[in-house]
Formats: sequence, C-alpha cells, structure tokens
Amino acid sequence: MIVLNSGVQINSMSTRILLINILLKDKSDLVGVEEFIPNAYILGAMEKPNLPFQDIKVISTKFSKVGKTTLEKYPNLEWVVHRGHGVDSVNLDLCRKRNVGVVATYPNTEGCSLWIVDKIIRGNTTIFGNGVISKRIRELIDNKCYIVDTKTSEDTIQKHLSNSVNVIACVPLTERTDGYFNYELFRDVKHINFISIARANCHNNSDILQLVNENKLSTAHIDILGTNYRDELLNTKKVFYYKHSSWDFLKHKNDHKRLNDIIKSCLTNEVKNPILDRRESLWI
Repeated sequence: MIVLNSGVQINSMSTRILLINILLKDKSDLVGVEEFIPNAYILGAMEKPNLPFQDIKVISTKFSKVGKTTLEKYPNLEWVVHRGHGVDSVNLDLCRKRNVGVVATYPNTEGCSLWIVDKIIRGNTTIFGNGVISKRIRELIDNKCYIVDTKTSEDTIQKHLSNSVNVIACVPLTERTDGYFNYELFRDVKHINFISIARANCHNNSDILQLVNENKLSTAHIDILGTNYRDELLNTKKVFYYKHSSWDFLKHKNDHKRLNDIIKSCLTNEVKNPILDRRESLWI
C-alpha cells in the first residue's frame, strides 16, 4: 500500500515525486522504488501505519483489500492505485458511492506478453480477450490477428479459429469463461498451437486431453493448469505447464516509473484510462 498525504509536492521537471509521509505496503514488488519515491516508509502488509488518516488522498495496493474499513479510515481518499491487472480486491461499488477513483497499473503486461510471444509460431492468430495484454501482443508480432471479445458471435469465432494456427487465451475468469476452452469450442480445428494465461477454471481439462489426442490441439502451453487430468495431459508430451510463471518472465523487473507517473496523475486528477473515474469537486 502506498499512502500519500495532502502535503505532497510534485516537481514538474522530474519524473520523481517529492513526498512527505509516505507509506508503501504490500512491498513484494517494490524493490528499488525509493529511486522514484524517496523517503518512503516501507512496511509489511500486516503492519499498521501511524499517520494522519484524514490527510490521505491516494492509496496504492497490491494484495490489501480496499473496502468499507479502508474507505472509512481514510475519509478524504480520492484515488486507489492497484498494482495489478484486475481489481477483485477493490470494492468498486463503495468507491463509486464515495467518489473514489480506481486505476490499475497492469505491472506484468510486458512480461506476460513476451511470455506468450515466445511460444507463438508463424501464422494467423486468434486472441481471446481485448485487454492490455492482447493489445501489446499485437504490437509485438506481425502475424495476422483475429480478436474475440464478448461481442464476437459464435459463427465469427469459428471462422477465426478455422483460419488460425495459434489460439491465445488471455481472458479473466467469469461466469461466461468458466470451462470455456473445451471440445465444443475447438471441434472443427486441426493442429492448433494453444497458449493460455487464463485461470485454471477457464480450461476443461478432460476436453483438452481429448483435443490433444485427436491432434486438434498440436501443442498447449498453459500457465495455470488445474489438477484435474493434469498428469494425463503432461504425459502426452504435447501439453506444457508453467506453474503460473508468465508474470515473472522478466524476472521481477517492475516498472516503478510507470507507478510514479500514475500516482502523479492521481494527484492532479488527470488519470488516463481509469477503471473507475471520479468527479472532481468544483467550487463556484
């Protein structure tokens, strides 16, 4: 958690923030952050700060939850900066009611994208998902890409798959995507190179085993593989399990400058692409 109080000063000539009373919590990803945020207190997730809570304007978290307790403790909070991709740990409804904006830093975009690109073979590629990782993959490769999102029809999806040699899954786990990558989806394909950073429950492992055995999937690179049929899948020698390592492809190279820039934008209420925007108070 990074906490900044109302005494923050911004040096417009520098990429650094000059701060007073800073708390950095959930510190596992903050090695070297002092270069960009000097004079910071760095505490573990369970340690309690002794700060003037009413002065705090911005909180940044990685693992800590932001809900009723946090929002009541920091009554003048304006922004939550989540150092992650999703915001499952942030109560968006309560933030909206209290006019607290929420923005994510997407810290592992580059690493996850490069992890996927490393496994792509030459040829047309269908990407399930249209978030920041999907967009970055398209910047990194010159393959023709088809994008599947929530608005793509089933007929169009099947057309994309029939014209592809790579299929990439970078979707969140939702009610719709639970078990989504199954036999029915791949029923009409052959020799697909499947690459997934989706959650384990997005894959129907028994169906994937059948697809591999029928050579509809020639290879499968799966970052998060559930235990069901795992041994059988690995025994095919065509399924590769990476034990949720895609995020660390760049070996903990966190982008503290980006975190710094996002916090600065919160302090001036000029946040780009927030997950939840806030209404700036206007005095007339």
